[in-house]
Amino acid sequence: MTVKRFYVWAILAIIIFLFGLFSGHDWTLYAFRTADLQNPEIYSRFMKFPVTFLCMVLAWITLKDAFNRKDNLKLSVAYSIIVLGDIVFFFDVHSVIGVFCFALAHLTLIYRNAVGIMSYRHKGILWSTLPLILAFSLAIMFFVFYPMLKSNMPYFYTLLGYAVIISGSLWAAIAAVKIGFFPRANAILIVVGVACFFLSDVCVGFYRSLPMSYDRVFATYLTWIFYTPALVLTALSSYDLKKIFG
Repeated sequence: MTVKRFYVWAILAIIIFLFGLFSGHDWTLYAFRTADLQNPEIYSRFMKFPVTFLCMVLAWITLKDAFNRKDNLKLSVAYSIIVLGDIVFFFDVHSVIGVFCFALAHLTLIYRNAVGIMSYRHKGILWSTLPLILAFSLAIMFFVFYPMLKSNMPYFYTLLGYAVIISGSLWAAIAAVKIGFFPRANAILIVVGVACFFLSDVCVGFYRSLPMSYDRVFATYLTWIFYTPALVLTALSSYDLKKIFG
């Protein structure tokens, strides 16, 4: 086993351990109704942030084991912004600045994942799927979240703008599978990873919208069930997978 492969496997093992630790902690509190309704992640947050940081490290250390160095640079920038966003949310879970950080990260992922689309001969078909994804996201925003957030319209509009961007990110991930710039396995990691990002953000939307209750706690804990795979799979998508897992 090479030194690089050892580092990757070691980081993945730590992430899996932390994921099991905070998931067990969170869902035990939920099952026994002992969670702090005002701050349900008061303790597990200290186990969750290291997962985000380690995924950034996973992206940073790709270097010569990346299938494409320029792609790895884009992904490393996106993860640096994600960590910045998580730092902001660590101190203020309702921060608008945190939302802007994640919006910028997904704009970077769109730029990364949709590479080659202009020269793709079936790009017209790909572009036609974007309105469908947008319509689905906007339907969720207006029919699900608007009734709960209409008393705070500035915040609703902030989340609405973010919903448009995350929809574009999901579209770009689907495009990555079709365009062919990424190796097939990497493209699959991208689309599954971004789909998990999308689902985790839906959970965040519920957390931001629901009143203080165990439904809100459920949405909070479910967020990380999707967010952790999103971080890990997307970080791995820049590797030459044969070097690491072959």
